[in-house]
Amino acid sequence: MEKRPYSKSLRGKITNRTLFIGIVPVLLVGVFAWFSLNQLTSSANQQLDKSRSELLDSVVGSNLSTTSARIVSQLDAFMLERISDVVVWASAPIIIQAAKAAAEAHQKVGLVDQSIDEIEARFKKRKSLNVSPAANRFLIQQIRRSTHFGEVFFTDKHGFNTALTNPTSDFVQRDENWWKTAWENGISVGEVEFDDSAGIWSIDISVRIDDPASGRSLGVMKAVLGVSLIQEVADNGARDIPGGTVTVLSSGGLLLAETGTKHDKKRIMVDTVNMRDSADPAIQEVFSARNKGYVLGTGNVLGYAKSAGPELYRTVVTRFPGFNWSVIVQQPTSIALAPIEGLSAVQNSLQSSKQQILIILAVVVVLVFILAFFVAGVLSKAITRPLLDLRELADAVSKGDTSRTITVNSDDEIQDVAQAFERMRTSVSIIMKRIKEMKAGR
Repeated sequence: MEKRPYSKSLRGKITNRTLFIGIVPVLLVGVFAWFSLNQLTSSANQQLDKSRSELLDSVVGSNLSTTSARIVSQLDAFMLERISDVVVWASAPIIIQAAKAAAEAHQKVGLVDQSIDEIEARFKKRKSLNVSPAANRFLIQQIRRSTHFGEVFFTDKHGFNTALTNPTSDFVQRDENWWKTAWENGISVGEVEFDDSAGIWSIDISVRIDDPASGRSLGVMKAVLGVSLIQEVADNGARDIPGGTVTVLSSGGLLLAETGTKHDKKRIMVDTVNMRDSADPAIQEVFSARNKGYVLGTGNVLGYAKSAGPELYRTVVTRFPGFNWSVIVQQPTSIALAPIEGLSAVQNSLQSSKQQILIILAVVVVLVFILAFFVAGVLSKAITRPLLDLRELADAVSKGDTSRTITVNSDDEIQDVAQAFERMRTSVSIIMKRIKEMKAGR
């Protein structure tokens, strides 16, 4: 009898069905569990992203920009007070009288008709005629009361030194840009730079001296203001932000303060360190932005604010646009988002669980396959072995061999079939015996 292929045999069919019945439910349960966990993970990711965004918007960004604005407000208030100081000094009666007297004295000694080079050669050592010692004492008293100023001096209407607290490099000031700007506009405020005569990083504040009685311009007062307070304010602001740093930039992009480097002298007010040349898009966004706000940088959050414009200084001086400084407060994203790091751990745990389920599912499928294959083999063998014996018995009987017997002790339908075959074999054997006897009796 031709042998059937395994897939079409009873044993193959039993094995295939057993495998199907064993593996499919496991796959369905595993896929459902993985899909459910995947949905949960996706939902958790969305919620976490939303929480990050809300935390940045409502807490971190607002906090950093508010801190920046507070630092800017302190700097603006400080600068407004210092400009007010110089304006008050320049309007003092003793200064006005000294400027008038100096103009007359300088004209009497013929300085008005001399060139700047001639005058400078004449006053190489002396830097004033000391027309008003009282004005000198007045200025010295003022800078002693306000420790932020390094030096103060003023000129008459011709630009000649009249009174000063420290020796200046020149006697004639009218060819200097600050003097020209202050004489024309009423005020001149320079950029932060190192003042050699005062020996400090400073800002020049120059104010025109006007006669309140006649309205005539009498001269220009220049005060050298130290900017160490800018760095002090930056340091205090950085302490309010965990892991935060504060940077103060001039309008040109030079560093006025940088707490992250402890105000490294190799970086402060150095042309080679210009933040406008920074490749960081967040820094560039700060320069192009207005007022205050925040941006996301590379691994950190930046809050920023811009210093006040002319509206703040209008009560003291006119035609002054403000300093246009920028204050940047930075905080690492890892610290800024620390309150929701627990959620990140949950997110990572869910992601890990999803991967573990995939691994477990694969292992279970393999184990079920092996177990199902083994069980199906044992089961199919228990069923097909008696059937094969019955087939062989039937083949033998069909060929006239009734001597073979079969015994099946499975206590099931197969045993019933085997007993029926045995009865049929016995009947056939009896019939064949009788036929033989009949043939022999003829």
